[in-house]
Amino acid sequence: MILCLEIDVRTKVNLEELVQSGRYSDFSEAVSVAIANQLLLHRHARQQGGSFIVPTNDPLIEGSKKPLTSIVPTNESTVPLIFSAATTELPEGTNLGALPSDSFVPGAFVPVDRWIFGQHNKLLPVKASARALASMTIDSRGIPLAKAASDIASQAVQLGDYLRELDDKRRLSRDEALAIAFPISQSDATDKARLRYANQFVGAVNKQGQLSGLLADFKLISLVPGKEPRIRLTEAGWNFAILENPILDRRPAFTSKLSESEIRFLLEHIRSHVPAEDFAYRTILNACSEGANTPELLDEYLSKFVSPRQGSPFTPAFISTQRSGAISRMTDLRLVARNRTGVKVTYVASETGGQYVDNNIARTA
Repeated sequence: MILCLEIDVRTKVNLEELVQSGRYSDFSEAVSVAIANQLLLHRHARQQGGSFIVPTNDPLIEGSKKPLTSIVPTNESTVPLIFSAATTELPEGTNLGALPSDSFVPGAFVPVDRWIFGQHNKLLPVKASARALASMTIDSRGIPLAKAASDIASQAVQLGDYLRELDDKRRLSRDEALAIAFPISQSDATDKARLRYANQFVGAVNKQGQLSGLLADFKLISLVPGKEPRIRLTEAGWNFAILENPILDRRPAFTSKLSESEIRFLLEHIRSHVPAEDFAYRTILNACSEGANTPELLDEYLSKFVSPRQGSPFTPAFISTQRSGAISRMTDLRLVARNRTGVKVTYVASETGGQYVDNNIARTA
């Protein structure tokens, strides 16, 4: 699509400066990003209100016929706009990504070594990144993966600071903490944490062209065919992104990381489209019902579900990592709870967990 716009000399100079900075490949990309950012501001103002400070000595404003909006960040931590300004309207003419294929069919046996990697273990970052990708979606070309990973991970630092303040204010335990898995600014390892967040909770592509990360594991994003890695939300990813979240939408009386509607959505999506995760949940819930309800007993139980490997069998540490990651995700979905007595931990299946198993049994009967 080609649009002709009339701009004054000052705006042209500003536009050239943006392109020369190296962050944008050409005028079209710089203008597209500016429009997307402006749309975010309007959505935020319409949905949540708020004010923005425009200093009179801003060089972008001074001398311009039409003042440009300039946002001055405050010292107060808050949810960045990219995570909080959701919309239910898909941009006109935009196509969502196709649901990725799977090596397993729903209900199939999935060995522990083929479960989602245990270090991908928190769901609030999944929600945050999906919401950010929904905010960045402007057309059907998809979002360059490098840009999405860099921009979202950078904004996740500010979100991590906000969540850490909530953790401290509410004196949340480690099991309940919101900031876990998010990078924070006051850390010697901020750069490493930001890179880890980008790889685990936005996405990465290996030399074989395979997309990884928890968004991809859950089939909430897919790759766009082409030389440059680009990603798009799938229909499930879009629908999950636009659901209200008690943390990102700043509900003061929140009691969990995900809303009831988000949990219901993810459980149904996993049951229908993510066989590895579905099998992991059913296996662990069945194990708990049979008495394998401590880390040690559950690891022993899961060791029977590992693929045989000649020469280098999977180690107990790997099984523990897989178990810990699955339990953590199940906790976020309220399928299980951890009961702690001193250093001893016991896993207890919730009513939701029992219903999850019963629903699967009913489907296969």
